[in-house]
Amino acid sequence: MKLNEMIEAGEFTADEAKMGYVGAFTYAEVISGYTSFFLGARSVCPSVTMEVTFTGSWYDETAEKEGANKLIANGCKLISQHADSMGAPTACETAGVPNVSYNGSTQAACPNTFIVSSRINWAPYYEFVINSYLKGETIPADWTGTLDTGSVVLTDVNTQAAAAGTAEEIEAVKAKLISGEVKVFDTTTFTVDGANLDSYMADVDTDPDYTPDTEAVVDGAFQESKFRSAPYFDLKIDGISLLDTAF
Repeated sequence: MKLNEMIEAGEFTADEAKMGYVGAFTYAEVISGYTSFFLGARSVCPSVTMEVTFTGSWYDETAEKEGANKLIANGCKLISQHADSMGAPTACETAGVPNVSYNGSTQAACPNTFIVSSRINWAPYYEFVINSYLKGETIPADWTGTLDTGSVVLTDVNTQAAAAGTAEEIEAVKAKLISGEVKVFDTTTFTVDGANLDSYMADVDTDPDYTPDTEAVVDGAFQESKFRSAPYFDLKIDGISLLDTAF
């Protein structure tokens, strides 16, 4: 929605709608995150593309800032990240580039560019574990928190930077995700090497050779975190360019 607002304002054309993403490592956890972010953006801004750069660290403020600056220099109009420091948000605030941060609000330090942030809420899992223990029930090795359990949440939307109507649209889409009407990795919404995905054997039961062992495409969608809690979506879909894969 922010990209569309900037296009309508004449800041750039639709074919220049490119986002940047600062990732930590080329793990499924990061790939799953940036791919879902991209698909969400493309669901409302069909012309968007994205470049991803990696830092090789879960927390490196200097590298994250450098990564964001590289993406901004490449013409990225909005930046997000799977990285916890203030590196990328600070770079965005300095350059005046909208930012969707990770694991917490940066609104106080970046009032002009912070839009919203995802956040993990561990409370439902702690409650589940404690209640299971009190009931004498076995605590499963895999437990996946969802929007419906309140485990995946967002910070408040910063109306100073976000497009008008963003908070309302988030609530509408959230309801559809919970009901199953919208699926994050709906295979009709992306291609891999120009082809639709109708089957993919994922490495779910991990072994030293990372051998694919589980069909992950079921009922027209890649079933992320259904067969185990840890992410296993590791596909490179069309529309996303990786600037480096050393990590």
